[in-house]
This record gives sequence, C-alpha cells and structure tokens, in this order.
Amino acid sequence: MRKLGILLSTLSLLALQLGCGDQYRPVANPIVGQGGQPQFTHFAFVVNSNPIGNSSTMRIDVSGDTNLETQAVGAGASGESFLANTAGALLTANSLADSVSIFNTVQINGQVTTINVPIGSRPIKVTTARAGVAYSLNNQPNANCPSTGSISVIDTTALAAISTVCVGVNPVAFAQLPNGTNLYVANRDDNTVSVYDPSLGGIATTITQGMGLGQHPVYITPSSDSTFVFVVNAGDGNGPGTLNIITSSNNQVVASLSLGVLPSFSYLDTHLNRLYVVNTGSNSVTVFDVANLNLANNPPLPTLGTSNVGSAPVGVTALQDGTRFYVANSESNDVSVVSATSFLVLKTIPVGQKPVWIAADPGSTKVYSANHDSGTISIIQTVNDAVVNNMPAPPQNPTCSSGCALQQPSMILTF
Repeated sequence: MRKLGILLSTLSLLALQLGCGDQYRPVANPIVGQGGQPQFTHFAFVVNSNPIGNSSTMRIDVSGDTNLETQAVGAGASGESFLANTAGALLTANSLADSVSIFNTVQINGQVTTINVPIGSRPIKVTTARAGVAYSLNNQPNANCPSTGSISVIDTTALAAISTVCVGVNPVAFAQLPNGTNLYVANRDDNTVSVYDPSLGGIATTITQGMGLGQHPVYITPSSDSTFVFVVNAGDGNGPGTLNIITSSNNQVVASLSLGVLPSFSYLDTHLNRLYVVNTGSNSVTVFDVANLNLANNPPLPTLGTSNVGSAPVGVTALQDGTRFYVANSESNDVSVVSATSFLVLKTIPVGQKPVWIAADPGSTKVYSANHDSGTISIIQTVNDAVVNNMPAPPQNPTCSSGCALQQPSMILTF
C-alpha cells in the first residue's frame, strides 16, 4: 500500500500539478528553432506550478544555460504542449485556475491569452496534434459532467473552449494519435479508456476491463504511425502491472504484457523504435522493441531488457544519438544514466529533491530534470554526464526579495 501511495501521489502531482495531481512537477520543454545554417537553436520551456498565485513558464537557452524569459500563466500549471507539435505556440493546463494559457513562442515575451474551461474541472494536461484544435484533460467533475472527468475542446484560432465531453472517473492521462484523429483517455478509477472521435465530436467507444483492459490505466502512448496505442496499467500495487496494446483501427485490446510493480509512465523512442516503461514500485525500467511489433507472436513486443535504477522512478527520456537513456528517480533524488545497448546503469547523478520529469534536448547535448520539491531544474551535460547548472524556478511570491519559496517545476518536454 505504501508503494501504491507513492504512485498515486506522483500521478496526482502529474495530474493536478501536472495535475498527473496533488503535487506539481517542473516542466521543461526544449524548442528547436532554426538559426543560421546549418545550426539549430534549441530552447527548453519549463512549466513551474504555483499553489498561491500565477504559475510560470521559463524559456531556457540550451547552449547558454540561461533563462531568456519568464511568462506568467494560470495558477497550478502542470501540463504543457506545443500547438500541433510545432514550436510556434505553447499551451499550459492550469489546474487551480480552471484555464488553459496559450502564447506565441516565436517572439520573446509574447502575449499570453487565457482560455477558461468549466469551473471546478481542474485541467491537468493539454495536448494537440493538428492545427486549430487543442484539448485539456479535466480531472474533476464539473457542472457539465457531475460524476466524471472530462475533456474540453479548444478552438486555438478563436481562443475559446467550444465544448466539454464527459469521460470516465479520475482521468489522469490522455494522448491523441499523431495523425490528428482519435484521442484516448486513461480513467484510473473506473478502469476504462475513453476514445474521443473528433469527427463525431463525442466518445466513439469506451474500452473496459471486460474487453481486456488492465486495472487502473495511468498512462497512454500512441505509436508514431498511429496504428497502435500502448496503455500502462498500474494494477493493484501488490503485483505486476500490465501493458495493453490497442489497435486504433477498431479500438480492440489485442495484447496484454506483464510489467514491474506500479508502472506509471511510458516513453516512445522514435529513433531506436523502443518503448520505455517506468516501474515505480519495483525501481526499474522495462524496454520493448516496437520496431518488430507482430500481433501474431506471443508476446507481440520483444523485451530488450529491464534496467534496475534508483528509488521510485517516475520519468525516462532517451538521447536521439541512441547511446543512453536517463531515468528520474523521485525518492532517491537522482538520475540514472543507462546504456542503450547493455541496459546497465553507467552513472547515478544527484539532482534536486523529488525529480518528477526528465527530457533531453534534440541535439543530445543536455538533459533536464524537473525537481519539484527543491524548485530547481538540473541541467545535465551529456558529454560527461555532470550537472552544470541547478537553475531556480521563479519565487512563488513575485514581490519577495529574499528567502522566497520557489515555484514547483512539474514537466519537461523537448522539441
């Protein structure tokens, strides 16, 4: 039960603060914008949650490790997403303000626009896979959906929420297919996955345990070709969780694979065609080969290896150069550096307190750890896997001049 509590706390942190809930974790989002030929300029956008006022995003220059701008967004910011997977605009889900913030990232200090969602709905994440439309994942019931969570459909041209669609109980994660069609929502407390069809403007089907879904779905990752959806199920905390494979063509569960204890997160490495699943309760990461996915085989996904890492891992990211992957360990307050070939830990790097998210820049030169409880972002230089900067988040009270409590970094994304 203690391990289950750890996962629920972490998922809440991501949900409410990330809103994945009760805590908030730093979000760093590296953006790539082309500079002089043939160079590319990389930026990291970090979302910092503030429980007492406006939250913020930070734009970090990857090459210089400097904060170029701080944007004020709504209270309790947690999830973030680039608009239609391009670096032109950034959206944040503000759980304590019942809003989504959006601003232009092409220019420094662009205007921030606030888009309201139903009062009391606690948006914890935001996603968008096609131009003109974004979605917020609302964790709590509201007037439109009095007994379940919901998603709000946002018109990013009109800058307004145009509809709210009810999903299941305690939705903690969602993802849209890269082709911009169906959206899949993990409803942890009623053991379902809601499938929203944009062409219908509503729920096309609900995938249940009777259809083969595992217990307590907590994370969703689609395949890069939009053919499959991978659902991580935490289980009951007393035994292994499971990974379901769903075919998007008919929304059927076609396979269920065993994982470690209390799995909580998955990450798709599109360069090596691997799926990494973090097992928070058994302090490990399971690595699957998705390049050779074959539903005729049993199991359909070959397991490449399982890496034993630090205590209570909650996040993983891989370098695009294919050499290593990095794991954020929330209880041991460190990052494990793991070989992508041997799956052995090469180094353990101390970072701040309670790292809750981790991401690598597209050039494979830096890795960012969002340290929720210490209010810092650790910047790891990959040439020697050493921390080169522990950048503080903005103070919770902007009028405070010294000894200020810091905002809580909650998520890190790269572009």
